[in-house]
Amino acid sequence: MLNLTKTYQVTSMGNDTTTFHLNDQTIHAFHVAPAHTDGDTVIHFLDADVIHTGDIYFNGIYPFIDRSSGGSIVGMIRATEEILALAGENTKIIPGHGALSNRAELEAYRQMLVDVRVQTEGEIAKGLTLDEFLASDPTANYDAVWGQGFLSPEQFQTIVYQSLVDK
Repeated sequence: MLNLTKTYQVTSMGNDTTTFHLNDQTIHAFHVAPAHTDGDTVIHFLDADVIHTGDIYFNGIYPFIDRSSGGSIVGMIRATEEILALAGENTKIIPGHGALSNRAELEAYRQMLVDVRVQTEGEIAKGLTLDEFLASDPTANYDAVWGQGFLSPEQFQTIVYQSLVDK
């Protein structure tokens, strides 16, 4: 439990990053380029070796990427890579959705995002319309693991397709 009677200090590092010192803990908060939205922030509890990803990471389910607020599949991958750069083998990772996680699960999430992006870019390059793309069932290899959330595979596929067509 935190003892809030001790010192609290904020060290501003710029417009997109801030470091807090609460008791004996250092907490680093930083904004990432648009990923889930254009307002994503990651919170890194350095001394505790814990990272809160916000809605950049949906553990075990397809993520919602809010294109209307600046989100994109490319941004989700980039932000996930930034988080992985901070995470060690024992880091606890708190996703925006899903159970407490770790580096290995976050790496699997990143790989799924990359694979879906590459698959989708290939189908777009072939000239497939959205309906043709959806009919090809492009996430079939991932649906059993990732397709059990609040987004159906088809909804996720549509978001990714539109995210890449609009870029």
